[in-house]
Amino acid sequence: MAAAPTAPGAAPGAKSARKGSALELLARPPIYWLFHSWRLFGYSVLIPPMLAYKPLPTLALFAAYASVHRKKWWQENAHRILGFGASRRHRIVNENQHLIREDQRYLFALHPHGLLADGWHSIVARNLDSFDENANGPPSVGRKIALCFAPVIQHVPVHQEMYRNLCCSADRASIVKWWKTKDTDPALIPGGFAEACFASSAERQVEYSYLKGRKGFVKICIEEGKDIIPCYTFGVNWMYRTPRSLRGLRARLSQKIFVGVIPFFGFMGTSMPLTDETTTVVFPPFEASRYTPAQLDKAHEAYMAHLKKHFDLNKAKYGMAEVELVFVGNDYKDTDWAARALHRLGLLSGHVVGPAPTKAPPVPAPLSRL
Repeated sequence: MAAAPTAPGAAPGAKSARKGSALELLARPPIYWLFHSWRLFGYSVLIPPMLAYKPLPTLALFAAYASVHRKKWWQENAHRILGFGASRRHRIVNENQHLIREDQRYLFALHPHGLLADGWHSIVARNLDSFDENANGPPSVGRKIALCFAPVIQHVPVHQEMYRNLCCSADRASIVKWWKTKDTDPALIPGGFAEACFASSAERQVEYSYLKGRKGFVKICIEEGKDIIPCYTFGVNWMYRTPRSLRGLRARLSQKIFVGVIPFFGFMGTSMPLTDETTTVVFPPFEASRYTPAQLDKAHEAYMAHLKKHFDLNKAKYGMAEVELVFVGNDYKDTDWAARALHRLGLLSGHVVGPAPTKAPPVPAPLSRL
């Protein structure tokens, strides 16, 4: 049978292009679900029943993953598949590339933590070469970057496929070792899991940065003569809803156990994000190298001022014009009903529980004109 004629004006291959688009439309939603569910450890709920009912096949599956997960062919193909499902609405913007010197080494500081660096991770997912040892780093950054998060990330599914060998601990030795390489700069999230406890889509007037008292990253840069490049992801805290009760307590606990105590809820209670419209903005470098070790407190205060200044300069562009950046730390006091109830029961001390927030008096309606 003869092939159907191509419609007048149609480009050669238009039919196959339409077919490809249809297949993409069908394939992307399940991979989108897989990407977000598994990166937030959705697979963990399957492990206990699998071990209980099919222990040997489950252990064989673990062994198979362990044998291939560090292989480049596995990482690239898994990255490619997961990146196909990642949203195209996450963006990264760098209008300050001209301020980043070729002959200077930096520490990249990622803000805020969000639930799990969600906007940043989605951008990396869409770019296969972001953490390839032979490439040039994430898009719009123009430099090879190694993430100083937690060493276990190198072995966690959906994360290790993205970050591969360019991932290590956030201690001083791990950070400094990257500056000794010829072309790789370290990156970390200064707010850590403590900051993640303050991420919630219900918080639309305040953006919390858990930086008060967290001076270690600034100290390392001063002592090593390196500057800091802040990167801020606008909208990432609105991707999921988390409870706002006991967040100060949970933040302090998260710091101690190195695991975020963060119940979260996405679309219809799932791990699908409520929004995937985020923009990661590369701010101008902060000159930590101008300070001496004796000026650590001054440098830390200046860094927070630098971060807030550029947050304020950019927030209106990215849908957060009314949001105020507020710095918190271990001195944060919970004022919610749960904290006050535990305080009355003697289970929480007064230095971590504040009084109930007072409501502003209602604004009287203007008198009608006679």
